[in-house]
Amino acid sequence: MLVASKMRIRKNGYIITIRRAQKSHTCRECREAIERGDEYCAVTLGGAGLGSLKFPDRVCRGCIEQFVES
Repeated sequence: MLVASKMRIRKNGYIITIRRAQKSHTCRECREAIERGDEYCAVTLGGAGLGSLKFPDRVCRGCIEQFVES
């Protein structure tokens, strides 16, 4: 079950933040483009340190359930 708090979701040790893309990215799950201005999920590992916060996995909103469950 996902628990939403403002724009953050916590599940299975992941911290998922919903963001708007400032530049284009590639989805980590489906490898499709996340265009500038689209919303995506920045996924970090809770307690993983600064490396996880600095370089989050970027996943499109349609693929987030598959990414967290895998």
